[in-house]
Amino acid sequence: MSDFFREVDEELRRDQLNKAWDRFGPYVIGAAILVVVATGGYRFWQWYQARTAGAAGEAYYEAVRKGEESPQDMIAALSQVSEGGSGYAELARIRLAAAEAEAGNTQAAVDAFDAIAADNSVGALARDVARIRAGYLLIDTVSLDEMKARVGEMTTDTAPMRHSAREILGLTAYRAGAYAEAAKWFDAIMGDRATPQDMRARIELMQSLVTSRLAGSNAGEGSGQ
Repeated sequence: MSDFFREVDEELRRDQLNKAWDRFGPYVIGAAILVVVATGGYRFWQWYQARTAGAAGEAYYEAVRKGEESPQDMIAALSQVSEGGSGYAELARIRLAAAEAEAGNTQAAVDAFDAIAADNSVGALARDVARIRAGYLLIDTVSLDEMKARVGEMTTDTAPMRHSAREILGLTAYRAGAYAEAAKWFDAIMGDRATPQDMRARIELMQSLVTSRLAGSNAGEGSGQ
């Protein structure tokens, strides 16, 4: 008798499982298919991104190589790369702006760098590089206040481009005759252990010039008394 009840119980469980499968089976299969499709799509996206980046990299370096023979060919090739969606598009835009500067088209170069710096779709580092490149081009023409508005926030102790930003402000201050402020920025550069060695050599020269200017100013004030 116990065997009979056990068989009936098993039959009921099988019947319940069959009903459950009839009800939920299509959803389980659909979910499994979605997982497979999503995984395959992600793998394809990874492959496509790597392939696209590789092609863009080759195109970028080929364009730069062309610049050794024909700047116009380089500009045409870089223009195509800059319209892509990889990181090389950002490099291409920066290189195109630099080409304008090399050709003596300073305002066009500044405009191009400013456009990169203002583009939120561009990576933060590329935007900072663009701001610094524009700053160097404008040292001789903009006021100290305007330069502070451009690169002042990049001079903090943790900013990755702080050395260049401080140099730009120091040179702008020196050109404007604000020698004490120039000295402040140059001292900050020399006091930073992470300052590149080639920049230290430049700043040492500027410190000598600033010291000479300040001494001359002090001597003039003393004689005036």
